[in-house]
Amino acid sequence: MSKLTPGTGSYLIPRLEHARVSDAMRHGILSCAGDAAVRHAARTMTAHHVHTIVITDPSDASVSGMLTDRALLDALLEPDGGERALMEVAQHNVPTIASDESLATAAQLMRERDIAHLVVLDEHSGQPAGMLSTLDLAGILAWGEA
Repeated sequence: MSKLTPGTGSYLIPRLEHARVSDAMRHGILSCAGDAAVRHAARTMTAHHVHTIVITDPSDASVSGMLTDRALLDALLEPDGGERALMEVAQHNVPTIASDESLATAAQLMRERDIAHLVVLDEHSGQPAGMLSTLDLAGILAWGEA
């Protein structure tokens, strides 16, 4: 195993105790309307290599659901599941966190609720700003040195 030296790798990533959600989140979200077909969401998710898609209300862009890869697979394995509307198979109690919240708080929330993704909300507008996954957290834990 090689050792990183300053000037290589990601030595400027903050340690967990100093990090905010905004330090680890993926900016931007992929979203679909709730009446879109599951097959459409599957194509979008696979084309972009993401494990979660947010379902938004077209009238105000608020979050109304979230579809994980697991729920997607379950739906697609059902007869005619690909034609079902997203809101029929989506998680409606969407886990969210503000972008200025501590990353330690996000990690605790994910562990307590046994979830792998949080929708990150902009701390000023309250609108979806990105996603935080357990892999994003793992990156901070593995690389964080600042």
